[in-house]
Amino acid sequence: MIKARIPRALVLVLLLLPCTRAEVRLASLFADHLVLQQQQSNRIWGWDVPGTKITVAFSGDKVETVAGADGKWLVRLRPHAANSQPQTMVVSGTTRLEIRDVLVGEVWLASGQSNMVVPVDQSANANEEKSTADFPAIRFFKVEQTGSLQPLDSVAAAWSVCAPSTVGSFPGVAYFFAREVHQSLGVPIGILHSAWGATPAQAWTSREALGRDPDLKALADTEIATMERAPAEQSAFATAITRWESANGLTDGENVGFAAGWAAASFNDSGWKSAATPFTLASALGANSGGIFWVRKAVDLPPESAGLPFTLHLGVLAEQYDTVYFNGEEVGSTGREPPLYYSRPRTYRIPGKLVHSGRNEIAARIVAHTAKGGLRIPKELLNLPYRDAPTDDDSWKIYVERRFPQLSPAALASRPTLNRAQIHQTSAALFNGMIHPLLGYGIRGAIWYQGESNAQHGPDAERYAALFPALIADWRARWGEGYFPFYFVQLANYKETKRDHQESVWSLLREAQRQALAKSPNTGMAVAIDLGDAITIHPKNKQDVGKRLALLARGKTYGEKGVVSDSPLYRSHVIEGSTIRVKFDPGGAPLMVGEKQGLNPVREVVGPKLQWFEIAGQDGTFVWAEAVIDGDCVVVSSPKIPSPVEVRYAWAENPAGCNLYNRAGLPASPFRTSSASKRPSEEPRPGKDSNSEKPGRMNALPKAP
Repeated sequence: MIKARIPRALVLVLLLLPCTRAEVRLASLFADHLVLQQQQSNRIWGWDVPGTKITVAFSGDKVETVAGADGKWLVRLRPHAANSQPQTMVVSGTTRLEIRDVLVGEVWLASGQSNMVVPVDQSANANEEKSTADFPAIRFFKVEQTGSLQPLDSVAAAWSVCAPSTVGSFPGVAYFFAREVHQSLGVPIGILHSAWGATPAQAWTSREALGRDPDLKALADTEIATMERAPAEQSAFATAITRWESANGLTDGENVGFAAGWAAASFNDSGWKSAATPFTLASALGANSGGIFWVRKAVDLPPESAGLPFTLHLGVLAEQYDTVYFNGEEVGSTGREPPLYYSRPRTYRIPGKLVHSGRNEIAARIVAHTAKGGLRIPKELLNLPYRDAPTDDDSWKIYVERRFPQLSPAALASRPTLNRAQIHQTSAALFNGMIHPLLGYGIRGAIWYQGESNAQHGPDAERYAALFPALIADWRARWGEGYFPFYFVQLANYKETKRDHQESVWSLLREAQRQALAKSPNTGMAVAIDLGDAITIHPKNKQDVGKRLALLARGKTYGEKGVVSDSPLYRSHVIEGSTIRVKFDPGGAPLMVGEKQGLNPVREVVGPKLQWFEIAGQDGTFVWAEAVIDGDCVVVSSPKIPSPVEVRYAWAENPAGCNLYNRAGLPASPFRTSSASKRPSEEPRPGKDSNSEKPGRMNALPKAP
């Protein structure tokens, strides 16, 4: 008897299939509780044995295909109307699968960095928001944070149904956006949540798209090459730094301080020196060398804090590593682990059992190679569980356990350098790992909150003007759905308020975001210049951010009548003698002087003048200006500048109190007349939506049955 032989090529295909046994498998997007995009031909895909007949049945629709030579298959369902009634999708191949509780509605991609990650649990009024979050037709698909140097076809994730017990972990901005749209349209809402904190925009953009711009290509090539070397170089670093420390007398030994009780809450540290943050060994102790030193701080917590767990923030302890204690018990340490050694933000989870009413003690043992070691974080950023503003000052107690020898210039120069590359901060890595696996899933559009990581340096902020439109165009091209709506958040106010007329990197980034409106059709910008926080980069008011994004969707995408969705934007200006008349596109409502307090709606105020307008003459020196609303214009002047040439508004990291709004309660975007861009003219969306009133705009949608 002659045995049939399987071709080697087919054997290799079978071995490389995502399936580990003969069965039909779906991309993780297609699972219980999913939401399909209404009024659109939805792609469904997965894998099976090559040549297997695949059948997908849903809501009276039945389509067939055959798994390809690589095992992958794809079908397209006909468009379906919104439906809130759970249905079952059946996929048959080598085996049979049932996907239950499938709804049809509106699907949006929510992406960006940490402000698109911060959950409802950490948003304002979290307990009240959770208690009322009974919206079973809102579902979230949370993509696992994954970076890759090569595009991935699958991602670990699952759909979750919105309920008071689940919503706490949902991203706040995306949830409040979804809630607003759901309540407005009356249809199911699905959110594909793909976001990661501390990530730059280039990480979310494909390498091919970055390669079309010489500057972006150079950036990507450098970052990717550094990341490719990182595993070997980071692995070698631990050995190299240990050898260097030993050679220079910097080896850490016995923890003498802990044995002496220095971590204990009851320890009497009155003999220790006091130092207010920020301080270094040099500034606090006059040291000219590094060493092993301890810091302690007593904090007085209110009764309602007792028993509550929290995350203690100690900031970035550069060129040092540490062990941290709370009320005498170790709560964590940061050692030589690459790639974050020397640069890792110290965050330590404090269990509720250690948190008492009244006096609590923070202690840390820190090892620093040089006298630059110290502590920089102010009390406001420690994230202590206060209800109101803390009353403690910025002082800490400091004491040296052991001094190190002073290092010579040659010894410092020989210190091993660390490859700090991290996959989530590498060009194209998050596109590969967290966007590529989603490509083709039916969506209505995208919401985006990112930019903080690109606002750290001037060159990065200015590069954003090319980078951000490249990302938008890249995603649209790869999704194949034309110019789908892309709505984003302009960076909120943050950091100390300084009225010093200085250049502002965050303002440059905001300007680049505003310019994207002109460069990328069918986009919208939610201005958040009044929703930030001087102390934290993660302000708690996610409700208004989500609402402003939802206004863009309701007004622009869904064509809801009476909805004002746009903030006032600079349009043009003309010099009129000693004044400059700045014309605005007011966004659909008249200009006004407004005031925003917490979660309360913006209210018009009479009497207070417009704040944060600056004016400059030919020499470019800015002074504070008088500014008066005149219809759709603001007339700006100053007796100090008789011949003005330029105006700026809210041009600072934190222009707290900037108060130009429209009567819909939306704040004007910061701008400068020297390089401000105009609102884009409407462009028709190519393809199937080219007959819409505006790009991506839909006719009124029926509510789901």
